[in-house]
Amino acid sequence: MDELGLPSRMFASGAEPSGRKRVNNYFNLRWIDIMRQALEDEHLELLNDSQFARIFQMGGHTFSVMFLHYILSRQLVTEKELELWWLYVGKPIRYAIHDFALVTGLNCGESGLLDGDANERGIGRGKGTAKARASASIWDELFRGEEKPTDPLTRLRLALFVLVEGILCPTCGTTHIRPEVVSKLASLDDFLKYPSGRESFLPTVRSTKSKTPMNYVQETMAIQGFSHAMVLVTVTACPSIIIKSGGGDPLADSALSTADIITSVVERKLVVNLVTAKSVDQLGQAYVQSFVCMDVDGDLLNQAEEVSSSNIRLE
Repeated sequence: MDELGLPSRMFASGAEPSGRKRVNNYFNLRWIDIMRQALEDEHLELLNDSQFARIFQMGGHTFSVMFLHYILSRQLVTEKELELWWLYVGKPIRYAIHDFALVTGLNCGESGLLDGDANERGIGRGKGTAKARASASIWDELFRGEEKPTDPLTRLRLALFVLVEGILCPTCGTTHIRPEVVSKLASLDDFLKYPSGRESFLPTVRSTKSKTPMNYVQETMAIQGFSHAMVLVTVTACPSIIIKSGGGDPLADSALSTADIITSVVERKLVVNLVTAKSVDQLGQAYVQSFVCMDVDGDLLNQAEEVSSSNIRLE
C-alpha cells in the first residue's frame, strides 16, 4: 500500500479479527415503519419534504452489524479527528461529514449546541435539571397530561423524539430524551430545520475513533449515533456489495450517478450478505469510489471541531 501513499492499517493485512464479531447498535431501524403507521398522511408528507425524508425510507433496511465490524477492522490510522478511512477491495473509502450528509440527506450545517449544558450529553443522559423553564410547557404537554398522547400532533412530536434521540443520536441502550430537544420541538418548523445530521455525525465518528485494536478483537463493541450511515457510504462507494445476481438490478448500470446509486440503495430493502461482501473484497476487482461526496461546498466543520488535516494521498 505504500505506493498509494496510504497510512498504516489498524491491523496488518490478513491479521484482522475473524469470527462472528459485531458492532452493537443502540437504534432499531424497524421503529421507522412503526412510526410511519402511527402518523397521519399530512404529517408523513411533512416529513417527506424535510431533511428526514431519506431516513424515513430506511424502515426496510437491516443494519449489518458484522459487515460494519468487517470494514472498521480494515480501518486506516489517520490524523484527522472527525474523518474515518477504511480499505475495501484494496481501495480507501472516506467517511466524512460531507459523505454522511449526502447518503442520509440530513442537515449537517453549522449550528450551536441545543440549549442546555453540553456536559449533560452522553451516556446516561436524562432529564436532569436542564429542563427548567424553557421546556416546561412542551414537556408538560407531552408527558404529564392525564389523557393518552394519541392525538395526531402529539404522535408526530413523539415520533420525532424517537427519530432523533432513538435512531440518529443514541448514546446508550436506553433512549433518553434530552430536555433541550423537547424545548426545541416547541417550534416544529425550527426542529425540522435544525442540523440534526451534525448532532448525529459527531458522536458516531468520535465514538468510532476512540476504539482501539483491543476493542475489535472482542466479540462485540458499541458505537454511538447512527452507525448505519457507515454501511450506506460503503455500499454507495461499492454497489457490487449488494448487486443481485441474475441481472436486472439497476445498480449494475455503471453509468449511474452517485445520486442515483444513493436513491437505489435507500429505497430497497437493504441487506448486506457478509459472505458476498467478503468475496467482493477479496476478489479485488469491483469498482470503488473513494470519495462518495466529490462536490464539497464549504467546510461543515469548524476549527474547534477539526484540528488536523488528513494524511491520505490519492493519485
